[in-house]
Amino acid sequence: MKPSDVPLARTICRWAYRAWLRSRIDNYTRSLHAIAAQRENDFHAERLLHRAISTTRSKLQSL
Repeated sequence: MKPSDVPLARTICRWAYRAWLRSRIDNYTRSLHAIAAQRENDFHAERLLHRAISTTRSKLQSL
């Protein structure tokens, strides 16, 4: 089958579908990056909270 045998509408549909799939992949990738950044922020926040708890406990025990 030659490329000239494929109807123009089918070619356009295939091009549009590929573009849509690429946009979905980009969207998913951005979402994954956002989730990873949020997890990293959560990890740092958790570490800060643990430090604050241990500092507060030691101050309480020293009273």
